[in-house]
Amino acid sequence: MAKGPFHFKTFSVEQDGAAMKVGMDGIVLGSWSDVEGVKLAIDVGAGNGYVGLMLLQRMAVGSQILGVELEPQAAEQCEENFKAHPFTGRDARSWTGPVQNLTESRPDLKSAADLVVSNPPFFRNKTKSLDTARNLARHDDTLPMGELAQSAAALLKPGGRLCTIWPIDRLEEWQGWCASAGFYDERTVMIHTMRHLPCKRFLSEWRKAPAQKAPHRTEYLTLEGKATLDFTNQYLALIRQYLKGT
Repeated sequence: MAKGPFHFKTFSVEQDGAAMKVGMDGIVLGSWSDVEGVKLAIDVGAGNGYVGLMLLQRMAVGSQILGVELEPQAAEQCEENFKAHPFTGRDARSWTGPVQNLTESRPDLKSAADLVVSNPPFFRNKTKSLDTARNLARHDDTLPMGELAQSAAALLKPGGRLCTIWPIDRLEEWQGWCASAGFYDERTVMIHTMRHLPCKRFLSEWRKAPAQKAPHRTEYLTLEGKATLDFTNQYLALIRQYLKGT
């Protein structure tokens, strides 16, 4: 994705202050996450705030998105992008710091959220760059899987939902952490970047118990055909309300 401002169909974000720019993983997560009935959504690892704004676009009047971002420069840009959003009657705010400390700093948020989303730092025990901010965004030193699951459980109402995207090789680990934090798995989407390639990522939606348990669904999403930018109809249907040229 481009390094300059990114222009969605209905809003734009500046992204020079965030180590991680607008990318396909975040776009898929923001497009796919269900916001029906959501009054308060929390985006953990918000970066420049674009995933939160994608959610806010579809949320009802009177709803709110809170972006949680650890890296100060990215958090500042998230706040600036949130202030510039065009969605009348909906509120977007940011909070700077580790999500593990959020309910201590903001006790009013304990068991308050309807939805937590996260395009989290993916990598564990991988080679790092010399860019500290990029390492924070990509490596899970400051936000291990288990701590993300526990933090989400503390923030969500009973029956609230947790939506994330991860590399496929962390599927079983994520399932274990979510189950131990009191969630049950409602939906898993196996993502193929191209039809002929193996699954690379997975989306998952978890429900905080107690709630009426729905049958688990496994679905499949293919982004491109046999060539780059040969987007599938399935992917286009998901992103059409957001991306220009679709």
